[in-house]
Order: sequence, then C-alpha cells, then structure tokens
Amino acid sequence: MSNDELLKIVVFKLGENEYGLKVDEVREVLKLKKGDITPLPNAPSYIVGVTNIRGEITPIIDLKGKLGIYDNYESLDDKEELLVMVIEVNNQTFGILVDGVNDVMQISKDTITPVSSIKKSTAGEYIDGIIKLDKRLIILLNISSLLDIDLGGDY
Repeated sequence: MSNDELLKIVVFKLGENEYGLKVDEVREVLKLKKGDITPLPNAPSYIVGVTNIRGEITPIIDLKGKLGIYDNYESLDDKEELLVMVIEVNNQTFGILVDGVNDVMQISKDTITPVSSIKKSTAGEYIDGIIKLDKRLIILLNISSLLDIDLGGDY
C-alpha cells in the first residue's frame, strides 16, 4: 500500500463518540483553566471566548455546541480545567474543547466511508467521512468548513 493511501488522524472524544481530525491540522493539546478564557460579547453561543496561546489571541470553540451534541451534556461551568485541541486551518488558529484525546493513528483511506448520503442532514457538511475500525466508528470532521466562523467585528 502506498503512503498516499494512508491518513494520519488524531482521535478525540466528544461526549460518547469518537471524532477524528487530520494530524497536520492539529498543533497541540493543552489544558486551560476557565479563568484563562475571556468571554466575547455578542459572539455565537458556541464560542466560549478567546485566550492567549503562545502570544496569539485564539478563539476557543465549544465543538459540542457547534455540532449540537447534547447527550449528557456536562456544562462548561462544571469543569475547572478544559482540554483544548489547538487547530490551525487556513493560517488561522482555533482552540476546540474536547473531552479527551484518545490516540493518533494511521488509517488506510479505504476504511473511510464517504457521507454523501448523510450530507443532507444538518451536521453533514462538517463531516468528511466515517472511519470503521473493528467495533469503533470514528467521525472524520472537515475542520475547515466547521471553523468557517465569523467572530463578528470588521478587522
């Protein structure tokens, strides 16, 4: 199998489910205290606020809120520490809140089922495919369409 048929992904948890992002989109994973995040007035509800990561003002996105995942939704207010995956897409940096980072894995592209039929559903536009591994289903997110976010304000 040639290398271009392999995809390296970071697998993370949101609620009960596993999601994947391409490794080259993920810069780092870090823990933030809630006090490190400054809320933005008038921002969409899934934008928790901004924080300073290595000198860069970085918006922090509540991915569960953005994707509408509310199964046993633990309020952010209940958490002292937030696990943040720092993503870089189109030269923009975002932090996304995750419940856990499971592993980094190399998968063959033929384990990815495209979601053309699912695309018509609401979150479908944010999904590149579903990865089936043994008993696991990992939803591969299209992070650039997901994070095409207007933070308000004209810069």
